[in-house]
Amino acid sequence: MVSFAALTLGEGVPIYLQIVRYLRSGIAAGTVRDGDEMPSRRVLSARLGVNPNTVQKAYRILEEM
Repeated sequence: MVSFAALTLGEGVPIYLQIVRYLRSGIAAGTVRDGDEMPSRRVLSARLGVNPNTVQKAYRILEEM
């Protein structure tokens, strides 16, 4: 499963974009590979302390890419 332990949420950039950027940089670095399991939106939102809709928006953007 993809780990979000290194994701530190900052201010000034919407949270959903920070999630997208984190995953895209992980893909580019090779730490996130095709077939890796993603946490559910509820699990990730609980880990990050954000609204599940925020995670859903990030996942939707990534699916569209």
